[in-house]
Amino acid sequence: MTFAVGSLVKTRGREWVVLPESAPDMLMLRPLGGTDTEITGVCTTLESVESAQFGLPDPRKLGDFQSCRLLRDALRLGLRSSAGPFRCFARLGFEPRPYQVVPLLMALRLNPVVSVHA
Repeated sequence: MTFAVGSLVKTRGREWVVLPESAPDMLMLRPLGGTDTEITGVCTTLESVESAQFGLPDPRKLGDFQSCRLLRDALRLGLRSSAGPFRCFARLGFEPRPYQVVPLLMALRLNPVVSVHA
């Protein structure tokens, strides 16, 4: 079976994303929520790889407070280290305050000012 780049697959008991370096017989995979250090090659002739399937959430199962908080914290940490307006925030030794970030975001949206010295 051939998988397109970016598709989600399941092998080795977890879900992965297919990377562009993949070939038909050797898939290069990064685990969902993983980093580039966890990229793995999987030989499709030796290991079974299937399309990942995710069931719909059940609205009758609300969960508990601790599970919700754990999920929220994991999401916040994942966004801090991967995709956000400031990728470097994950490596900072302090937590920027909202009143510091909002003016910076507004300033970044402005056109740059070019100064010309005569």
